[in-house]
Amino acid sequence: MPDDGWSFVGFASALPCHPSEAEAIARYLHRKKLIWLSMRAGHGRVFPAAMRPGRGRPKALGVEQPPLIDPELAGFLTQAHPTFLKIRLLLGRDPGGAWNEHQALKAEIKFAIAVEATNLINLCRTFAKEHPAIPVATLRDALWLDRPHTMPIVAQTQPDLAPAGSEQLVEQPKGRQRLSRNLTDEERMIAYIEAAGASGIAAYEIANKGKIARDRVVIIGEMFENMGTIRSAVVRTSDRGRLGTRYFMRKYGQPVIGEGGRLLYCRDLAI
Repeated sequence: MPDDGWSFVGFASALPCHPSEAEAIARYLHRKKLIWLSMRAGHGRVFPAAMRPGRGRPKALGVEQPPLIDPELAGFLTQAHPTFLKIRLLLGRDPGGAWNEHQALKAEIKFAIAVEATNLINLCRTFAKEHPAIPVATLRDALWLDRPHTMPIVAQTQPDLAPAGSEQLVEQPKGRQRLSRNLTDEERMIAYIEAAGASGIAAYEIANKGKIARDRVVIIGEMFENMGTIRSAVVRTSDRGRLGTRYFMRKYGQPVIGEGGRLLYCRDLAI
């Protein structure tokens, strides 16, 4: 028997006997003082009788179970748990049913989940910077192993955290890229609409930013809408805001408008 002892499985292989019987045999031999059986946190280990100390496992050997997960990674999962809990609570508020039955509530839930997903990936980026020795793939696998039912929701808005995500959590550049002065009015307008994302952009914003006449914006907007490139809607972005024309890229779906003309969300991004 080695000085560093055997586990129950190793002890069963040496006898030989079935692993389920190894513990009973070890306890019997321990009572007869033929071996020394040490139990710690439910894990048993068999030592030679000569290694028997006064009490407990032989200290000089330092026999410990290897950690199943990196302690730093375990600490990160503990930090991420409040975010996961918020997402699950938000999902629990979803009344179900069709989108048009609870438009405002579903839109609020969708937006709140996207915010929590952004907070999670920011937490991941911070951890990756502070612990470069831990691969991003290992970090991502730990998240999916810990929260397999919540991570698919996160991956919908944060593809870098999907199982086949990138090897680096690249931080999104801050600020907007300045448009070239050589662009035509049409190119400038479509660039502004595309950069606005799912929330769209108001006609007056395009006129002010692009230095384009307001009537020219209307004409170009009608042209792009007839081509099937964009959508337009007369909406307001707040309860007390002014109604005005707003343009959206067609890929984001049909704008959903609530009571009083308030913009809620785009249908393709609904829960």
